[in-house]
Amino acid sequence: MLRFYTMTKTEKTIFHAIGKISFDKMMFIKSLISLTLFISLLHFNTKGQGISFATSLQEVYNNSNILQISKQKSEVANSVKKGINSAWLPSVNVLGGYTWMSNDINVSQQYKSLLTPFDEYFDKNVISQGIGSLIYNFLGDKSFTVPIIDHQWASLDAVLTYPIFTGGKRLWATQIGNELKNIGQLEYLQVSDGIFLAWVEIYYGYLLSKHYENVREENYNSLKNHFEKVVSFQSNGIANQMDYLVAKVAMEEAERELKSAQRHTSFFRYSFCDIMGHDSSCNYYPISTFFTCKNLPDMAWFIQNYHNSFIIKILDSKRKITQNTIKINQGDYLPIIVVFGKQNLASYNMPQNLSPRSIVGATLTWNIFDGLARERRIKQSKIELEINKKQYIEAENQVKSSIHKVYYELLDAEENIKALSTTLEMTQELVRIRKAAYNEGMATASDVVDAQLANSKVQLLQLSAHYQYDLMLATLLTICGIPEYFEKWSMEQ
Repeated sequence: MLRFYTMTKTEKTIFHAIGKISFDKMMFIKSLISLTLFISLLHFNTKGQGISFATSLQEVYNNSNILQISKQKSEVANSVKKGINSAWLPSVNVLGGYTWMSNDINVSQQYKSLLTPFDEYFDKNVISQGIGSLIYNFLGDKSFTVPIIDHQWASLDAVLTYPIFTGGKRLWATQIGNELKNIGQLEYLQVSDGIFLAWVEIYYGYLLSKHYENVREENYNSLKNHFEKVVSFQSNGIANQMDYLVAKVAMEEAERELKSAQRHTSFFRYSFCDIMGHDSSCNYYPISTFFTCKNLPDMAWFIQNYHNSFIIKILDSKRKITQNTIKINQGDYLPIIVVFGKQNLASYNMPQNLSPRSIVGATLTWNIFDGLARERRIKQSKIELEINKKQYIEAENQVKSSIHKVYYELLDAEENIKALSTTLEMTQELVRIRKAAYNEGMATASDVVDAQLANSKVQLLQLSAHYQYDLMLATLLTICGIPEYFEKWSMEQ
């Protein structure tokens, strides 16, 4: 863990002024108290609010529109699944209608045709005599009408249908619905992991930029002090013009690097606040530090967890959906049996002898030939299944390859951290020796500058190695679908 702290320019100016002014003892104590209060106020006014990685990540999740969209898509997939499951329930419909016709429906019958059997059974002379002649004369050309349905009628019926056998299609459709819901949840988690990895880059990138700025400021202050010492030596005839130019160029270059680092910090600060959902005036800064795992698992452990990768899981669910689609298409060869019931709720001008109030029955539908459409659908689904299997194998290979690559980069970063720790001790000691030698006239200004720049470079390299380690660790855990270990391992330091 690296920690860098340098006094601000305001603090250094105040202390530098105190060093040049002499007071009596009482006045010095009063001034020191006032100075302490003044510096405390400066820190109070400029102090920001630190936020840990876990807390900030939760804020990012809460303010992420992309994550909210993914969550809504997951809810849509869940609704689709529930819609598919509704096929297991009966269907109840209420049917109502009103009909108006130009005339009533009835049956007309002539009386003459009804008397014909009597002609065949009795003698016509007998029928034609007496009262028989009166009946023939009165009813022979007349007819009577029997009404059936009025010219306007209406009915209201409740109809219940329930398929008791569908060739297994409901069962396979239900499994497809489950996989669709699973894909929706996996895609949500995949987006969540993508946000996690992006936030690791921003959070620890901001932390890195602040450390960079501190190192640059420390380097600038050291070279500035060295330049002032060279100017002092030059005025006393100890240093030459070359020492002056070397020290000045190094100081100005350090100042430019410091300003560039401050601009980078401002950019990360803006991104840091914006992604968490705050405006540019927010004063949050990262307080979680760089870390390395004390007991990093070997590569085999990560390879064993590659099945947790959301890419692998999503492709596996898509493969199962295709398999069930084939079974549904094969179920089209079987008949469909449906039971139904009908109950008349209300009617108007509808005779019961023509339309019964209650009906119960069953229907069987069997598609014997559909122009080979089923065969084409099955063949298409089988081709899609082969494609899904190849995609699954390719994804497995890519995930395993990515694990190997990132794991080796993680080990490289870990080795760099260890190696640079010793190098940093060496460069710090070299700076001390060169400065002492320069004060004794045993080294040049260029020697001091070179030592200081080397020390600054090693510090930056070590910081970059820490950042690279944590970023590669987060990437590796994201590939395996287990990002929760990142926070867990960071707390073990």
